[in-house]
Amino acid sequence: MKRSICWGLHATIFLLVSCATSNVTNNVSVEPIPNSPLDGIWTGAFDIRGKGPYDFTAIHLNDKAYAYSLKAKAMCIGTFTFDGEHSFHKYVLFVLDGGPFDWASITGALKKNEEGQNLLVSHFKTLNGGDTGALNVTYNKAYEQSSSLRKTHGEWSYIDREGLSTNITIDENGRILGSDTDGCKYSGSIDIINPNYNVYKINIDIKECSSVSGKYEGVSFLSDGVLSTQIANSTYALYFAFK
Repeated sequence: MKRSICWGLHATIFLLVSCATSNVTNNVSVEPIPNSPLDGIWTGAFDIRGKGPYDFTAIHLNDKAYAYSLKAKAMCIGTFTFDGEHSFHKYVLFVLDGGPFDWASITGALKKNEEGQNLLVSHFKTLNGGDTGALNVTYNKAYEQSSSLRKTHGEWSYIDREGLSTNITIDENGRILGSDTDGCKYSGSIDIINPNYNVYKINIDIKECSSVSGKYEGVSFLSDGVLSTQIANSTYALYFAFK
């Protein structure tokens, strides 16, 4: 039974992460791409069995979703559907800067808040832990800023909650080179998905980094001078707030 559960978790992780990252890869373009109803950056909070709130930031691209919570120390990679009124998300849950530990289903409804902003009101359940809670996120207009490689060009650094410092350089063509204070080496690229919107595709190859070594894919966005970046593969997920 344990082997079956582990295999099922691994298969789900592989499928959801592969679907999410392949969608971003295939949508890289310098031409405008039609915007889906829930596309964008969404920010808000959730609770777990009434305890919280915990911050929550999600990026929706067509039917793929990437999300993180700094307070809860978690990242989510998955897919969703939307029928014009109701949404259904299926996420693999990762420890922030760690491996997968559960998956979750989220059902929601699109509404308007008092300011007239789009508000996604949802409830979730984790399938292994059995945790439940409310998750409410509001559409963030930071998504409507244009994207360009000129905005990402330069030197960026991030120090995580354990004091690990990561430094990268992004050149004018979006090529990435860098390292961290553990001696890990970073290389990759950042690319425009849609020049009209503020989300980028990012690929990172990490080497000389023990169990963290590997190829990662994900998304980034710029807000208040911070390049928020979340990348994952089937075994690990990483978050950076580059400045």
